[in-house]
Amino acid sequence: MDRSKTTTFVLMLFVAPLMVLFMSACGAGGDELPLIRAYFRASNVGDRQSLANIAMYGWNARERGAVSSPSIESVSEVRSRPLQIQAYAEALEEAIAAEEAFTEEKVAYQDENFEAINRVLEAERDGEDVAARDQEVQEAWTDWRERTMEQSRAVSDARQRLSDEQNAASLSVFDPNNPLDLTQHDGEIRTKDVEVTASVDLNGTESEQAMTVTLQQTVLTGADGEVIEGRWVVANVS
Repeated sequence: MDRSKTTTFVLMLFVAPLMVLFMSACGAGGDELPLIRAYFRASNVGDRQSLANIAMYGWNARERGAVSSPSIESVSEVRSRPLQIQAYAEALEEAIAAEEAFTEEKVAYQDENFEAINRVLEAERDGEDVAARDQEVQEAWTDWRERTMEQSRAVSDARQRLSDEQNAASLSVFDPNNPLDLTQHDGEIRTKDVEVTASVDLNGTESEQAMTVTLQQTVLTGADGEVIEGRWVVANVS
């Protein structure tokens, strides 16, 4: 090897690691950029089918502008929190069981005081005073009705928490060929924020804008210890 080629080779060995460090420090994109590009391309043309596979959040290109040439400025550290699906599923079961037990007690009281309750309801419907003999039943039945609403809200809230958590976790690990019962898994939800600069064209006026794209990933652990790492998806854009 002649001297010029040797010098060039040595310089490349020295420069290459520096270039890698430089690209990393500048946020060259890594695995995040292809996802973000695909997300905005699909958003720009309203490709709902593609978006359904990669995003939990919709970017309205008509109202907010068509995004092109996104570049990554920085990527935050990955944050994680425990997956709460099992806990919320158990809480829902407990709420349903409590409601069923309450309903049994309510029905028993109703059966024992059927005629008096009907008199109370008729008086309330007609805007009349309840007879003295039925006032105690009216107070009790009012309490039963209020607690019925409380039990119903408890079940509804528990069901909504479970649904929200399932929705938050499901897209990342969704596989039509291998559907998973998320209630049978522990795990975590990971998130990271990607600071992006992009061109945004709104009504023919183009500008450069900074935005934060939040990515999310679900990681599941089965009862047998098997770990399933889901794909990163777009959770939010701000």
